[in-house]
Amino acid sequence: MTATELQSTDFREFFTALWDRPPFAWQEALATRVLGRGSTGSPWPDAIALPTASGKTACVDVAVFALAAQASRLVQGQTITAPRRIFFVVDRRVIVDEAYERANKLAKKLERAEGGVLKSVADNLRQIAHGATTGFGCEQPLAVHLLRGGMYRSEAWARSPLQPTVVASTVDQIGSRLLFRAYGRGSGTWPIYAGLIANDSLILLDEAHCAQPFLQTLQAVRRFQTWAQDPLRRCFHPVVMSATPPPDLTDRFDDQSGERHDPQHPLGRRQLAHKPAVLQRVEKARGKQATSVLAQALADAARELVDERRRAIVVFVNRVATARETHRLLAADDRDQAVLLTGRMRSVDKDDVVDRLKVLYSDRSGERSLSKPLMVVATQTLEVGADLDFDGLVTECASLDALRQRFGRLNRMGRPIKARAAILVRGDQADVAEAEQAGKKKQQEDPVYGEALAKTWAWLNQSKDENGEVDFGIAHLDSLLPQGDSLAALNAPSRNAPVMLPAHVDCWAQTAPQPDPSPDVALFLHGLREGAADVQVCWRADLDLTSEGAQADTLESLSLCPPSSSETLPVPISVFKRWLAGKDMEDDSADLEGVWADTGADEEGSSPAARAVIRWRGAETDRKDVTAKPADIRPGDVIVIPVDHPGPWKQLGDLPTDPDDVGDAAYRLARAKPILRLHRKLVDAWPVSMATKATAFELLNDLERKYEDDPDEVASTVDDLLTELSEPPETFPEGRSWLFDAARELKAEFSLPRLRRECHIIGGRSLIVVGRCPIRELLGEADHFSDEDDAVASGTSHRDGRPVRLSKHLPGVEKFADLHAVGCGLPDDLVDAVTRAGLLHDLGKADPRFQALLQGGIPWLGGEPVAKSLGMPKRPAAHRRASDASHYPKGGRHELLSVRMAESAPALLPERQELRDLTLHLIASHHGHCRPFAPVVCDEQDIQVVFEMQGHSLHWSGSTGLERLDSGVADRYWRLVRRYGWWGLAWLEALLRLADWRRSEWEEIHGGDE
Repeated sequence: MTATELQSTDFREFFTALWDRPPFAWQEALATRVLGRGSTGSPWPDAIALPTASGKTACVDVAVFALAAQASRLVQGQTITAPRRIFFVVDRRVIVDEAYERANKLAKKLERAEGGVLKSVADNLRQIAHGATTGFGCEQPLAVHLLRGGMYRSEAWARSPLQPTVVASTVDQIGSRLLFRAYGRGSGTWPIYAGLIANDSLILLDEAHCAQPFLQTLQAVRRFQTWAQDPLRRCFHPVVMSATPPPDLTDRFDDQSGERHDPQHPLGRRQLAHKPAVLQRVEKARGKQATSVLAQALADAARELVDERRRAIVVFVNRVATARETHRLLAADDRDQAVLLTGRMRSVDKDDVVDRLKVLYSDRSGERSLSKPLMVVATQTLEVGADLDFDGLVTECASLDALRQRFGRLNRMGRPIKARAAILVRGDQADVAEAEQAGKKKQQEDPVYGEALAKTWAWLNQSKDENGEVDFGIAHLDSLLPQGDSLAALNAPSRNAPVMLPAHVDCWAQTAPQPDPSPDVALFLHGLREGAADVQVCWRADLDLTSEGAQADTLESLSLCPPSSSETLPVPISVFKRWLAGKDMEDDSADLEGVWADTGADEEGSSPAARAVIRWRGAETDRKDVTAKPADIRPGDVIVIPVDHPGPWKQLGDLPTDPDDVGDAAYRLARAKPILRLHRKLVDAWPVSMATKATAFELLNDLERKYEDDPDEVASTVDDLLTELSEPPETFPEGRSWLFDAARELKAEFSLPRLRRECHIIGGRSLIVVGRCPIRELLGEADHFSDEDDAVASGTSHRDGRPVRLSKHLPGVEKFADLHAVGCGLPDDLVDAVTRAGLLHDLGKADPRFQALLQGGIPWLGGEPVAKSLGMPKRPAAHRRASDASHYPKGGRHELLSVRMAESAPALLPERQELRDLTLHLIASHHGHCRPFAPVVCDEQDIQVVFEMQGHSLHWSGSTGLERLDSGVADRYWRLVRRYGWWGLAWLEALLRLADWRRSEWEEIHGGDE
C-alpha cells in the first residue's frame, strides 16, 4: 500500500476534521512553512512569537501533519526528516497535564478515523510507526504520553524509536533526560532517553518565565550534535513559543494576517476584549502576618467580583502557602464551590479536581451554566496555556509578563461579558516600589520575580486611567507597554545557563560508571540560581521501617509493587528536607520548577520528630536507602512514606483527605497487569462487607506458619477471596473499581495450582499476588517492559508459562533491530552493525549457571538454553538465594560474556573495524553498562560456555576480563563517541535496546515461537 500524498493545502481540512472549526491563518501559514522548507532550510523557526490565547498548542497538530506528509519518503526508500517525537515542555505542572489531554484527543480521533483526511493521516503515521508500507494495520498512529517523573508509565514514551509520539512534560524531566541524568531513574536507562530526545525530535518550549536557560542548553546541544567524524544528522528542533521571545532569536514566526484585528473573527474577539483591573494595596500584609492578611484580602476581592453574570472567579497567588490559606477562607463559605489547584497534587487527585472545571473549558464557553459561584485558587501552575475561561480574576501582583499570562485566563474567548479584575500587592512590596521610585536604597528583592515585581507595581500605578484601572486586554495593554529595556525591566529576571563545554558533555555521557564530580544539570535547566528539582512523593500503608528485619520486608513488598507516577506528587526538595527534619513550617515557596533555594540541605533530622522514609531507586534500592537524614535526599528522588507517618503531611502536598495508599490501582494502570496486596491496613480500607474483610484478616493471622504448614490451604483461601471480590457491591466509592477489576483478572488468570506459586508471603504479615497476563485494554499506556537488570529482563515468559528459547529470542531481537534501523533510515552498513548486535546480544545467557538461575537455582541438566523463564525469582531475597544455589558469580553480567563469545566467531561480526567496534559496544552496553567501563565481576570458575549458531560454535571459558583498563572496552567507547557524537551513539544504543524490549513484550503476549 502506498502512502497518501499530503500537501500543505490539506492542513485546513485536517484541522477542521479534528476540531470542527477551521484553523487560524497563522496556523495554516506555519503548516505551509514546515511542509515547504523540507531539506532546503530549517522547517521550524527558532521562535513562534504569538500572544496568549492565540492557539499555540496547534503547533502539535502542525508537527503531526508534517510527519504524516513524509510517509511518501518511506515508500521511496528515503529518510524521514520530520521529527517523530514532539515534546511539549512547560514549567507549569498542571498545564503539562492539560497539554497531554488535548494531544490525547487528537490521537484518539486519528485512531478511530474511518475515512477522509483523518484516516489518510492515521494510515501514514501507522506506516511510519511500523517502519514499512505493509503490515502496519495494527500500529498506533500517534502515541501520547505524560512524563511526570522517573517511574513506571512515565517512560512508556520510549517504547519505540519509530513511533510518532507526543510527550507533555516539564523542563526538569525532559532536560535531565536530554543531559544523560534522568531524574528519578537508574543510570542504566539514561542513554536511551538522551538518544531519543536529541534525535528525530521537536521540542516546543511553551511560554514561561524560566525558559531561557533551558533554551540556551537546547541550542548548545544542537550545535554539539555536529561535533562528530560521522554525524548521523537526525533532526532536532528546539522552538520557543512566546509573545516576547529572546531578541537573539532571529528566525521568528509571527502572525502576518489581519485576523487578530478583526472584531468579527474569533481570534480578534480574544485580542480586542476589555479586561479592566483595579489596583489595591493591602497595607497590613507585611512580615509574619503577610500570608494571612493577604489571603483574607484576596478572598474578599474574589467575593466582591461575583454578580449574576460573573460566576467563575480565579484567584492567582505567588506562594503555595497563600493559596492554601485563601482556599480555606473561600471554602468556609461553600466548600463545594471552592477549588484549590496547585502543582502539589497527585494525578489521581488532580483528575477529580479538573473534572469539576470542565464547564470552564474554552471550547465549552457557550454551554456555561453555573447555579452558584465557582472560586478557583491557583498558583503559577495555572498561568501558562490553561484552556480555562473565567469571568473574573483576582491576582497578587507579580512581574508584568506573569500578570499578562494570568490575564490570559480572564474572558479567554472574548465572550460578550463585563470581565473584571483586581490586582493586590502586599504593603511591604509596595514600600519597595515607592522607595525605588524615590531613588532610595534598594530593599530586598522578591525571590521569584526579583526587582520586576516592585517595578511592575510602580508602572501599573503610572499607567492607570481616570477610573484607577489598567486594561489588561491584549490589544489595549499593547498600546500602554514601554519599549526596549524599559519593558524588559518589568519582566521576571531572565537568567542564563552556564556555557556548555565539551568537557561537560564528556562527563554526562559517562553513565556507567558516573564520574565524580559530575556537572550539576540543574544549572543548565534553570540557570545560575539557587534551585533544585522536585522530589516525587507517594504514600504506602504496608511499610514498616522500625527495624532492619521490617525494612527488608518493606523493600521486598516494594520490589513487587514499585511506585508509579500517578500516585506521586511533586514537592520542592527544600520543602521536603525541612519536613524530613521535623521543621514544620508553612510552604512559602512558589509553584515553579527550579526557582527555590535548596534550603535544609544540612539539616540532620535529629529531632524527635525525624521521619524515616525510603528513597526508591528501583532494583538498586537497599536498606541504605531507608533514611531520616535530609542530606541523603537528591533532586528527582522518588520518596515512599508510610501513611501513618507523624507530622503535618499538608506541608508536602494538596490531597483531598489524609494520605492513602493507591499503589495497587497505580500499578494496574502503569503495567497493564493486576495486583492485589493483602495487608491489614489495606484490607481495612476496602469498600466491601465485614465478612469479606474478616476472611482476609483471618488469612493474615500467623500467615507464614500457615503457608509453611499447608500452602494449598492458603492458596485456596486466596482463591475464595478473589471470587468474593470479583462481584462488587452495588455501591462503592468512586475510584475503587480497580479492586474488583484486579480480583476478577487474577481469578481468570490463575488456576489454583498456579495461584499457589504466585502467593508471595512478605514477612508473615502480608501476601501479594501479581498478575502476569497483560490487560489488553490498558496496553497502550502501560510500561510493561523493563530493562533494569537481569532479574527483571529475564524473568518474563509467555503468558501460559512457557519459557522463551534463546534460539528464538536472538533472531527475534535481530528482526526488531533491523526494523528499527531500516525504519529510521540508517545507511546499510549501520543497519548491518545494529542487527548483528541484536542477533548476538544475549549469547552469555547460555552459561549453565545462568540457566540454573532462570530455574530458581535448580541445576541445569542440559538441553536447549532459554532466554526467559517464569522460574527467575522476582523478589530480591529469592533472587539472591537462587543466585547462590546456581553459583552464578555475584554481579555477573551476561552481556560481558556475550561480547567474548561474539569475538570467538569473527565471521558473524562486520568486517570493517569501526562497524565491528559498534556491534561489540552495542552488545556490551545493552543493559546500560560499559559507558565507558565494564563492571567488575569476580568469576573464578572455569566454566565452558558454548552456543551453536548459523554453523558457528561461539564459546568462552572463565572470566571475561573486560573490567580491566586494558581490555579495550573504554577505548572502544570513546572511539565511537568521537565518530557518532555523544547523542548519536546513545541513539544507536537505543535502537538495539528498544528492539530487545519490544521482542520481550512480543514474547510475553505471543510466546517465543513465530
